[in-house]
Amino acid sequence: MKQRVAYRWIIAIVLFVAYSIQYLDRVKSSVLNPAIAHDLGLSTADIGTGAFLMLLFYGPSQYVSGLLTDRFGAKKMLIFSVIAWSVMTMFMGLIQTREEYLWRMAIFGVLVGTEYVPSARVLMRWFNKEGRARAQSLLAWAWILTPAWASVLATQFAAHANSWRIVFFVTGALGVVPLLMIVLLVFDRPEQYRHATEADLEYAYRDEIEAGTLKRGQYAQAQSVILKNGGVRFLDLFKNQTYVAVVFVDIVMQITLYGALTWIPLYLSDAFGFKLQTMGWWSGLYFAAGAIGSFISSYMSDKVFNGNRKIMILVCFIGLAPFVVMLGTLQHASHALLAVALCGMGFFGNMAWGPFLALPAEIFSPEVYGKAMGFVNGAGYFVAAFSAKIFAALVTVDALGHKNYTNGWYFIAFCVVAGIFAASRIRSPNNPESGAIRQATPG
Repeated sequence: MKQRVAYRWIIAIVLFVAYSIQYLDRVKSSVLNPAIAHDLGLSTADIGTGAFLMLLFYGPSQYVSGLLTDRFGAKKMLIFSVIAWSVMTMFMGLIQTREEYLWRMAIFGVLVGTEYVPSARVLMRWFNKEGRARAQSLLAWAWILTPAWASVLATQFAAHANSWRIVFFVTGALGVVPLLMIVLLVFDRPEQYRHATEADLEYAYRDEIEAGTLKRGQYAQAQSVILKNGGVRFLDLFKNQTYVAVVFVDIVMQITLYGALTWIPLYLSDAFGFKLQTMGWWSGLYFAAGAIGSFISSYMSDKVFNGNRKIMILVCFIGLAPFVVMLGTLQHASHALLAVALCGMGFFGNMAWGPFLALPAEIFSPEVYGKAMGFVNGAGYFVAAFSAKIFAALVTVDALGHKNYTNGWYFIAFCVVAGIFAASRIRSPNNPESGAIRQATPG
């Protein structure tokens, strides 16, 4: 008899698809920025300000979302998030002025900062440490792989329709797809799924069973039992060196991701003169390579290094730095070198997602993941907001109006070097030297 696919992977795929559709907005906004800027009369500084406002409000929203997720459940937050995303995406197609653009970016950040933490929180409960990095990597494909195809789709659609606005109207209407998927197929906890088997439940709670926090068969009371033994107050999070390191790792990852999302399309357009359709294909190189790097890294973190997350996080930053510098030195260089730089940046720059996003659940417990990860992502996006302004300020314009992005890419390379130091401070909860962590926060 053919073995059925574990339902946890069905949930992971549903969340990936749902998040991918939601992530379309940021991809479209980035690759269509040249057309949007021309239509609305936006400057490079205005684009930087828009990214700044979105991330500035997106960060605190992540933390609030985490608190609400732990309190009311991930599924309710995800339903709200999809509805808010659909409304704000279609609203983008209606804006006519610079002021409306900036207001929309700020409101979008507030309302849509609710999609990641609930999604990750569901995965952290359905998966144990044996598969968490791979589950998180699959979710990370939503923001890694989506730009690889969505950048091409958006630019081709806009070019053939001769309008960037219709792209937002059509994709906003697609929100009904993730909404139905979440309502029908996603459950916060495995014991809430009526078809969950004993194997599903034992797998999900294996870490707690092995730690002695939970007994086999005690699944109906699992949440209350785990919280009773392993609850963590907010300030207690920062007593853990690895958690603090994860905060700084996330800051660097967000700076790198949004540097790529925001500036690669404009860089290709301004420095290499690529047309809208061509630029979409070239932007996709970074994200296609990123999907491969993320998968390889998460598999090795789970299976080869047995849950030691530090190794692949260090590989990410050490491998990424030279390719960011390389991209910064290219000005009208050969297309072959440009392809190498974009693929190298994408491959190494996305390796850390699965490993480091799994760490808060392993340092503490999936039951407080919303609170712990909400602050991590909140801090990451908040600082990344200011990095967008810094990058924009570092772009220089010569007497002929030609823009030079070199200093901006060097700034990101400097941040990546700081990420190497932060990653070196991580102590895996699976290592003997971190046993004190597990004792202080059982479960």
